[in-house]
Amino acid sequence: MKTTISAHLRSSASRLAVAAVLLSAPAIAYAQAAPAAGQTVEPDAVEEIVVTGIRASLRSAMDVKRNSLQVVDTISAEDIGDFPDKNLSEALQRVTGVQISRQDGEGRGVSIRGADPSLNRVEINGSSALSLTVGGGDRAVDFRDIPVEFVSRLDVVKSPTADMAEGGIGGTVRVITRRPFDSKKPFVAGSVQGVYSNLAKEYDPKLALIGSRTFFDDTVGVLLSGTWENRHLNSNNARTTGWIRRAATATGAGATPGRSTDVNGDGTLDWIPEIPRLIIDRRETERKALSGVLEWRPNDSFKAYLDATYATAKEEVNSSFLQLGASGGLIDYSKTTLGADNTVNHIELTSSAAFPMDLAYRNILGDLERTQYTTALGGEWKVGQWVFDARLDYSNAEVQNNEINSTATVFGVPRAVVDYTGGQRAPNFSFPGLDVTTGQGVNRIDALFNPRNNTSEETAQQFNITYKPNIPWLTSIKAGAQARQFETDQILYQRTTRLTCRGDASSGAIIAVAAPCSTLESIVNINSVVNSIPFFKTGDLGYSGGIRQWNDNTMATYAATLATAGLVNDVYAVNPNANTAQTAGGPGSFQAFLDTWSVEEKTKSGYVQANFDFSELPVRVSGSVGVRVVDTQTTSTGYNRVQSGSTVNFVQASQDGGYTKTLPSLNLRFELIPNTLIGRAAASKVMARAAPAQLALRRSIDVVGLTGSRGNPDLQPFEANAYDAGLEWYFAKDSFISATYFRKEISSFIINQASAEVIDGTTYNITRPVNGTDAVTINGLEIGGQYAFDFLPAPFDGFGVLANYTYQKDKGFKGTNLLTGEILPFPGLSRKSYNVSLYYENDKFSARASYNWRDQWLITAAGRGSLPEFNEAYGSLDASASYNINDNFTVFLEGVNLTDEVRIENNNAVRRIGNETFGSRVFFGVRAKF
Repeated sequence: MKTTISAHLRSSASRLAVAAVLLSAPAIAYAQAAPAAGQTVEPDAVEEIVVTGIRASLRSAMDVKRNSLQVVDTISAEDIGDFPDKNLSEALQRVTGVQISRQDGEGRGVSIRGADPSLNRVEINGSSALSLTVGGGDRAVDFRDIPVEFVSRLDVVKSPTADMAEGGIGGTVRVITRRPFDSKKPFVAGSVQGVYSNLAKEYDPKLALIGSRTFFDDTVGVLLSGTWENRHLNSNNARTTGWIRRAATATGAGATPGRSTDVNGDGTLDWIPEIPRLIIDRRETERKALSGVLEWRPNDSFKAYLDATYATAKEEVNSSFLQLGASGGLIDYSKTTLGADNTVNHIELTSSAAFPMDLAYRNILGDLERTQYTTALGGEWKVGQWVFDARLDYSNAEVQNNEINSTATVFGVPRAVVDYTGGQRAPNFSFPGLDVTTGQGVNRIDALFNPRNNTSEETAQQFNITYKPNIPWLTSIKAGAQARQFETDQILYQRTTRLTCRGDASSGAIIAVAAPCSTLESIVNINSVVNSIPFFKTGDLGYSGGIRQWNDNTMATYAATLATAGLVNDVYAVNPNANTAQTAGGPGSFQAFLDTWSVEEKTKSGYVQANFDFSELPVRVSGSVGVRVVDTQTTSTGYNRVQSGSTVNFVQASQDGGYTKTLPSLNLRFELIPNTLIGRAAASKVMARAAPAQLALRRSIDVVGLTGSRGNPDLQPFEANAYDAGLEWYFAKDSFISATYFRKEISSFIINQASAEVIDGTTYNITRPVNGTDAVTINGLEIGGQYAFDFLPAPFDGFGVLANYTYQKDKGFKGTNLLTGEILPFPGLSRKSYNVSLYYENDKFSARASYNWRDQWLITAAGRGSLPEFNEAYGSLDASASYNINDNFTVFLEGVNLTDEVRIENNNAVRRIGNETFGSRVFFGVRAKF
């Protein structure tokens, strides 16, 4: 189903041959320096003058913002290999209107002006960055593996122009790496650093090297850079996976005393925890990255390049769970108490033969490898008033998740006590009569192997023509065309070997093997260990004591399970269980057919754009106006599950979809006071495509119940009308203040909807994702600025401050709170957020402290039990300092999350569902430049 890279390139040979005539090298040399006033912020704007230091970096970013025609915010490197933060996502959170998501404490994705990370476009030197999300559930770009040492500048473009590739509702993030003509002086720079995590209790190494020089009378430039690091990334989470209310039934098992959640007998159902658990997430990650640029500039009229950026990360995963199936037990009402909002704050449960409460020691093992690369070949040729440029791009992203689980379960836990009276409302466990550091009571062990591969690739061809007429007010007319071929696919296999002394039967992907209970206990006692670092060693859990260590299963536990069963987890072997064959009656399979699919998108787009500059008016007005037309054709290939009675078939099929969209844009820049007071206005229509997993076919129907579900290859993209109005005051060389009002009117939301569909002459009620008719409007205000205290006497003239504040409010989202009936906020949107940084710098020493905070936000409108899930307000403090030993060597020290802040999730203020700590990180080392 998946086209291999080599086959794809062969099929593209004719296109490449034709394009190669124009594409001797790059369309543009990406520069860091500010464009001249009245320019759109393009990576090819101007060559950069390399800046060094905090204040020079801020000045460079300020000049980009001031001179751009668009609404844009920029972060510039402070020196070669020296970026203000150690992670690109964490750097972007300093920008107004940008908020980030984290994994294990590292910044991962970015939201822009309330738009989810999957609704924003990310480019690396103009090439598409692709998603590395396991399962293809979104298009969000993962920033963790892209080294900051490669980057010279980050642009967050919030108002598009017609020549920009579509795909960002919130905006476009441009990652711009260094290039050989940034400086014609050859150099070699690098760093050696260590990283200490106070949660993992590990010191980790990182190396970076970058070098550049020009040849042949400065007409050819080469830049090479590489990084390597090995990191221990840990997080701990005291989690209550869900809260439930359960009524007793009149008869049957549901009438058993202890099943109703009316704890105090007042006739009102109370909330009890469903799956409280403690999680230790440990990932030892090795990252490697390379970047190379070859540029040729034989004269002022011709530019050419070939560049490539490659990054890979391999995670050795060892995550440990202590997980209680609390809802499976019987409530001991006499020892259970209620807190606020009819929610238990202390619950005790017991087991019976009919209701054997289970406690699982689960370890997620195996490895996960992410690989991404972008390449570009392009050229630019100036002939008189004409500029011709073209480029070829190829992007690839692959994630191979070799998930292994070793889970030992105790069914029939005698008694479980879960207490929530601590100051942070986190679960505090005790299990009287059960030693959780041994195999006592274990009566089932699962050895699971679920390898999943997600691969995406995009090939793009682009050609542009720019004409600069001899008309004073019309600076340029630009037109161009682009074609993109995008393909993403997934294949998943699942197999579980189960040792049991409970009489479990084989089914689906599970092969059950009977064994004595004593054998199962022995496997755990011999092969499992106890976590060496106690749970929640950093952060405030709200209580002392409690269970902090438990059985920690290992690969030896997994191997012993398979050996005792006499099996291997070969996912390509024949599955003996019923209804697992692709065709009924054929050999069974461990392939998850409904999670095996491919989505192809073929997009053609064209645009025309005019840039203008009315410099003779009393107030100088410059800007751009244009329109882009986009046509996308989609083909989704997958399997349909068809059931007739007890017979199941998985039938391979494909379905087409598509759409054509027109995207106008207007950007205006008003120079109210030349180079000092700038006004802005912008209006545009933007779009972002649906998640591949929603476009995937994978249809399942029940011919008896006449129901089913499927993906929808004909989904339309999200669309939005975007408006900006701003004012910027540049009152000193290194100081400014700005305010921007923005409005986004987002439509074509994707919702799940059931409707009649005729299949082979029969009408079924099919649930599938569709584009809804509701629209969400987000209104916001961004205020930002920086101020250098250079008017003070030395040494105080080295101080400075930068700060920003964002307020945004949504209207029209139709998600409702199942508990209260209230309308929920737009997912991912924090109403308020701010950043404050104080810095000091002189010739030898520099230091910076930064605090970032964002208000509560909605994670999902309908999580477990269809309840809303929120992330509570979160803030973190980072700081850095460096000392220049001489012109060549600098020592540095940086800290991230210095106050060990805890990230908290809840269903409401009383019922928390997650308390996560990832501790602090300290970076230390030396940078050198020659």
